[in-house]
Amino acid sequence: MNKLLLIITLPLLIFTGLAQSRNCLRIMPIDEMTRNSSLIARIKVRRVDKANYRGSFAQLAALLPIDVIDGDFTLKQMNVLARSNVRCAEDNYIEGQEMLVFLEPEDSLLHTTNYQYGQFPIVNEIVKGWRDKANKPIDKPYPEVRKEIIDYINAVRNPRTDTAQPAQPVKPPSKPAKP
Repeated sequence: MNKLLLIITLPLLIFTGLAQSRNCLRIMPIDEMTRNSSLIARIKVRRVDKANYRGSFAQLAALLPIDVIDGDFTLKQMNVLARSNVRCAEDNYIEGQEMLVFLEPEDSLLHTTNYQYGQFPIVNEIVKGWRDKANKPIDKPYPEVRKEIIDYINAVRNPRTDTAQPAQPVKPPSKPAKP
C-alpha cells in the first residue's frame, strides 16, 4: 500500500514543479530599474562568447554603445555577463542585435538589471516590449522612451519639494537676566 501511494504521489510532485510558470521573476517597474542601473544605453551587440563566470553566467557579450543615456559615456565597449543560472532568467544577447539595456556592476564587469526584463530590442526606431505606467508591455518610439528615462533620472537626482514650507525666522536667543 505504501509503495502504491509513493508511486502515485511522486509523479504528481514532479509534474507540478514542471508545470510552474516561466514568468517567475518579478518584473521591475521602469523607474525602479532606472534607479538600480549604473549604465543605461542603446547598444549594438558586437560579439558573443560562451563563458563560465563563477558558475553564475554562461555568456559574455561585447556591446558597442550607440547612445548612452546614463552612466559612463566614455566607454567604447561594454563587457556584459548573461545567461544567468538564476531560475527563470533568460537574459542573453545575439550578435548584431540592437537593444536598449539597463546594466549594473558584477565585479569588474556588468550584467543586465532584472535579467531579460532589462533588455529591450529596438527595431526601426521602435523599442519592443517597453513597459507603460501599469508595467504592461507596449511598443514605443525610441525618442519617447529616451525622454521618459531621462525624466525618471531627473526625478531621482532632483526630487521635487512641493510640500516645502517657507523658512521660519530664527528668533535670537534671549539674554540672561542680571541678578
